[in-house]
Formats: sequence, structure tokens, C-alpha cells
Amino acid sequence: MAIPDSTELVDKNLEHSIQTQQKLEFYFLALVFTILGFSIQTSQFSTNIQAIFEIMAWFSFLVSGLSGLSRMAWIPVSYKHYSELTEEKSYANEAKRGRSIINESGQLLSNDERADLIKKTDQRITERKNIMEKIDYWHNIKTFLHKWLFIGGIILLIVSRAFNLYLSAPNRSV
Repeated sequence: MAIPDSTELVDKNLEHSIQTQQKLEFYFLALVFTILGFSIQTSQFSTNIQAIFEIMAWFSFLVSGLSGLSRMAWIPVSYKHYSELTEEKSYANEAKRGRSIINESGQLLSNDERADLIKKTDQRITERKNIMEKIDYWHNIKTFLHKWLFIGGIILLIVSRAFNLYLSAPNRSV
């Protein structure tokens, strides 16, 4: 029986962690839309105030779900940029270490050409980092909206349903 090395264990743990996170994100997204649909189907309006709370809950769930969908749509783009950044960093490091680089015509690059290539690669790395910072910024905003509007929707729905329950109790009217 072969004992796996530590990098193999880390990679499997990281892979398991990513898969678990992805499942949680899909579950949470489905939960938001399920509660939205269920709350719409089971709604009963008793007063204008109760209806306002109910509709605000629906709106909160809808925006939460749409921000979650948008976030999920941008995750592959983010992974692609991170992968390309890692590749470019690796390429730049190899070039900086003095590894021989061959151009498209099969010729070795001169020192000046190598320096120019390193400079252009560093510029692409900087540009990609700027793009990734913007993606991460919007990802964080969407995550915030997805989570907190869901919680707000739950609270608004509870208030609406509790208000409706209170009004439907015997000997109560507003």
C-alpha cells in the first residue's frame, strides 16, 4: 500500500472542500427560489400592512435569488482568470530564471527579446489582476445581497404570516 504524499492529500482535501462549497451554493440558491415560490402560492392577504410585508418578502427573495444566479454565472469566469493568471505567472517566472524560450518560428529568444517578453507578461499579469479585483468586488457584493436579502425575506415573511395569524385569531379585528 502506497502512502500518498502531502501534496496529494492537500489537493484531495481542497477538491473536496470546493465540491462541498459548490453543493452548498446550489442548495442555497434553490432554497431561495423554493421559498419564494412557496410563499407566493400560500399567501393570503388580510390587511394592507400585512400585504406590504408579504410583497416586500417576495421582492427580497427575488433580488436575493437573482444576485445568487448572477454570482453563480460569474464563478467560471473567475476560475478562468485565476487559471490564466497562474499560467502567466509560471511562464514569467520561468523566463526570469533564464529558461530558454523559443518563439513561433522555433528560434531561441535573445536576451533583449526575453526582457521584452517578461515586460509584456508582467503587464498582462497586472491587467488580469485588475480585472480579477473587479470581479471579486462584485462577487462580494452579490454574496452579501444573496445572503442578507434571504435573511431579510425570511424575517419579513415571518412578520407577514404572524400578522395574518394574529388577525385570524378568534375575537381579533383591526
